[in-house]
Amino acid sequence: LSARLGYAFTDISLLETAMHHRSWNAENDGGESNERLEFLGDAIIDAVVAHYLYTKYPMLPEGELTKMKSKVVRRENLNMIGYTLRIHEVLHLNLGRQDMHDSIVGNALEALVGALYLDRGFEATRDIVLKLLKQHGLDTRVHDDIDYKSKLHEWCQKNKRTLSFKVIGHRNEGGSSYYKIAVMIDDQEYGTGDGGAKKSAEQKAAKRACEKVFEAK
Repeated sequence: LSARLGYAFTDISLLETAMHHRSWNAENDGGESNERLEFLGDAIIDAVVAHYLYTKYPMLPEGELTKMKSKVVRRENLNMIGYTLRIHEVLHLNLGRQDMHDSIVGNALEALVGALYLDRGFEATRDIVLKLLKQHGLDTRVHDDIDYKSKLHEWCQKNKRTLSFKVIGHRNEGGSSYYKIAVMIDDQEYGTGDGGAKKSAEQKAAKRACEKVFEAK
């Protein structure tokens, strides 16, 4: 697990504790389970993602940043990263005839992050967590289900800018339409998009404009 993580623990007992599910400890004369480390790791992941989004999107309000963060730290994402690291192969647990729920793997990932934090501190942990999250689509997930046209319209209203969408290309092929749309802010082109319908082309163009407007340079 250390090799897959790319990190060698100074205190290996922290890693061992992170991989001890409470069911294992209950069957093996007690001892500390990974629940306290899970609690700590959950908070660390939240802090890492919050700091990343805060610095990457300096123009976005608190509400939008909160929505973005929730898309990254949702349970199924953490479960998936845990399985990619193959945590389930080294996790100590004793569930009897019960199936192992995916959340047990995600919880162990949080415990692992807590162990990393105690072993090396916040900055090293942040770098590892961000690497894992980016490998699993961090920068894509934060934009899931965003209405880019609405976001751009709100920004232009707030900053007293004029927004328009201009058709710069249109043709018919085999009975199907094809559009190319440009986003204009104060008569300056900020992005283009294409598609078989005006709305989809406008959304693609608006997404590119949002990337130019909101993302940190």
